[in-house]
Amino acid sequence: MEMEPIRMHLKAGRERVFAAWTEPELLVRWWGPGAEAEVDLRVGGRYRLSMQFDWGPMVCVGEYREIVPPERLVFTFRWEGDPSGEETLVTLTLREVEGGTELVLRHEGFADAAVAENHRAGWMDCVGRLAGMAL
Repeated sequence: MEMEPIRMHLKAGRERVFAAWTEPELLVRWWGPGAEAEVDLRVGGRYRLSMQFDWGPMVCVGEYREIVPPERLVFTFRWEGDPSGEETLVTLTLREVEGGTELVLRHEGFADAAVAENHRAGWMDCVGRLAGMAL
């Protein structure tokens, strides 16, 4: 199952938006509260992104499957410690448009629609912070 794709206009060039997804010092500025980021940006390389909430940490991990700067990034996504072990796939496409970049985020491989919608809500929150950040 795939969540409904997210489309957002960002007022920055593709290179800066791509960097915001791949450079740890930029990722932590928008990912979430108390964010930490580890990135091994190469096909087969792994990443680990964490957020700290009042009720505890949330950590996602995965592997980069495709890297085409500054237009496409494909990576697996799994919540660390999730007993289901569900691994999904995220595809990020960046297209140059007038006044900036159109970001399209697709996330697929969910077991059901409810889980897909929960992830969409989380992505909307994260990407909203990215859109509000000066790149």
